[in-house]
Amino acid sequence: MRIVNNLTAINLSLSIVYILVLSFIFTELSLAFNTLLVGLCIWNLAVTLLKRNKPNALLANTLAGLSLIVLFYDVGFSDTVTLFVAMLILSSLFKLLQATTKKHYQTITLLSFFSLSTVYLFSQSLFATLIISLLYILNFAVLALIESKHNLKIAVKGSLKLLLLALPISIFLLLLLPKVPAFWQLPGPKLAKTGLSESVDPFDIAQLSNSDELVFRAKFDEQRPSPPYYWRAIIHDEFDGKTWLISDILKAKQVIGQNTTKLGAEPLFSYQIFAEPAAKPWLYGLQLSSSTHKDVKTTSDGLLLRKRFLASSISYTTQSYPLESALLSRSVQYQNAQLNLAKETNLQSQTFAKRLYEQQNKDDDAFYSALYEYFANNGFSYTLTPDPITGSNTLDQFLFNNKRGFCGHYASTAAFMFRSVGIPARVVSGYLGGEYNEQNSYLSVYQYDAHAWVEVYIKNKGWQIFDATAVVSPERLNGSLSQHTQLNNEFTSNLSFGLLRLSNIAGFNWLRLKLENLDYQWTSWVLGFDQQKQASLLNKLFGNKKLWQISLIVIATVCMTFICYFVYLSWPKKSSEPKHALTKDYLKLVNWCEKQGIVAKQNQTPLQFLDYAAHKQPEKRIYIEQFAQLYSDVRYRQLVFNSYRKKHSKDLIKSIKTKMKR
Repeated sequence: MRIVNNLTAINLSLSIVYILVLSFIFTELSLAFNTLLVGLCIWNLAVTLLKRNKPNALLANTLAGLSLIVLFYDVGFSDTVTLFVAMLILSSLFKLLQATTKKHYQTITLLSFFSLSTVYLFSQSLFATLIISLLYILNFAVLALIESKHNLKIAVKGSLKLLLLALPISIFLLLLLPKVPAFWQLPGPKLAKTGLSESVDPFDIAQLSNSDELVFRAKFDEQRPSPPYYWRAIIHDEFDGKTWLISDILKAKQVIGQNTTKLGAEPLFSYQIFAEPAAKPWLYGLQLSSSTHKDVKTTSDGLLLRKRFLASSISYTTQSYPLESALLSRSVQYQNAQLNLAKETNLQSQTFAKRLYEQQNKDDDAFYSALYEYFANNGFSYTLTPDPITGSNTLDQFLFNNKRGFCGHYASTAAFMFRSVGIPARVVSGYLGGEYNEQNSYLSVYQYDAHAWVEVYIKNKGWQIFDATAVVSPERLNGSLSQHTQLNNEFTSNLSFGLLRLSNIAGFNWLRLKLENLDYQWTSWVLGFDQQKQASLLNKLFGNKKLWQISLIVIATVCMTFICYFVYLSWPKKSSEPKHALTKDYLKLVNWCEKQGIVAKQNQTPLQFLDYAAHKQPEKRIYIEQFAQLYSDVRYRQLVFNSYRKKHSKDLIKSIKTKMKR
């Protein structure tokens, strides 16, 4: 068995590494399994600090088997990414709890590099990157400690120096080495932090207002258009009496290459989206959207979808066309006007809709306006905490009794009423508004900005947005939900503790905005540096050269850099002055003695020369002897040349020179 030095520092460092890793992924695991992993970290810390024996193999293996059962029960086998990460961390912690040899600790340290890297599956923020980078440095230091007798401070300095040397080369390769498609790709985590559902139940969207996770940012190429901003994500065209779904007909239509606009239509504006990882492939755009990004798919309804890589952020440019320019085929008209699955539900709402339609002389445009007036003049209110509604006629209860709801209630009810009179209508879910950043001119859209509204087809006008929020709570249309003054108390009470909840305090709000700006710069310049942006940069630098030629130039440059560096290290160097500070003071004394005619004899040691100089200069004998004693203590007895001895050495040299001048 090979003896391991610095056991306490190694165990404490690795425990800290895993505790911080768990702090980033705890939301992806259950409370029971998180408690188990934290318990293992604390157990290892206690064994290390209290100098207790580590558990025997039988006990550790039994606990590991029970832990695997808990893991499979809580996570299951459907979410393979989370399962892999949890098993990796669990096995590493049990291995750390039993480690005794160098080989054990080397294995754990190697596994720690993989554990640190898994954090990027769940978070790619600037804060996460800074913390994980520090943990990489600490992990490299642990690897050095296993084979050396140095303390942790020296090992960390060496690790930091090596990483700083590698950083410029890494940045150079990241910017200039052409990216190639991945040979394989991990699937996205099932429990992504952002993402809408393909089915819209009013209460599902209301629950999204509890989350302050960033969904995407938008930056317009020119002057931004006036609000409101309806960021379309999903169309729901089938209603089963309670929930709005995506029909099989609509799913079959979601293919690339179908025109979404009439001939001659010009884009209204273009903008860039920086989207966070999501659970579903749906992306975001205003009105009818189109994008040429290779990883983005444009559907026939002007929606955008990811083709792959759900677990990573994506930056894409999109153009928006007028919503009314979308074509309405017979199949679309039929699908968006039928109530086959809900004919026997909410009969009171159907009757009311038909009566209101007849009062408007069966004019679609007039009915559209009359429905707005009904919501505006009959005591409806907008709330983030709607009352529970159960039963088979939930729309009737909301429309005639409760009258308090979130956007999903209004959208579901309005679309049902339009269809009741044969007017094509569909529910659209996405996001409304966004918080505008004045400094960098972009919009930040968060999970609490989730919204649902209706798109209704009016004859001679085309598709129009119907959103009862416009008359029930018009303030909601002009920005983010976080800026809604009337709902401020409800909004902040729904959120978990964080800077946004304290945004009423000027100092905390200033800090929140500064951190938001930093994160935007990180997303824009680092996470957003994709293959298309790199291709544009390479074209500017190298012109029309082929990718293999650019790759060859970049690799050759790196190789030449390494060759020059190693030649520099191997090149014979002139002898330099000794590095030890006391030796430098000794040489100052020797130079001074030579000026006084006292020259060292051949093969004379430093102490012999100092004794000879003391005899030649009796007036300075006491100072020279004291310096000789100091030199002997530091250079031969290996005493530390601390700050006190450094000052004493300089004082002695100064005293000798001063005396001679007198």
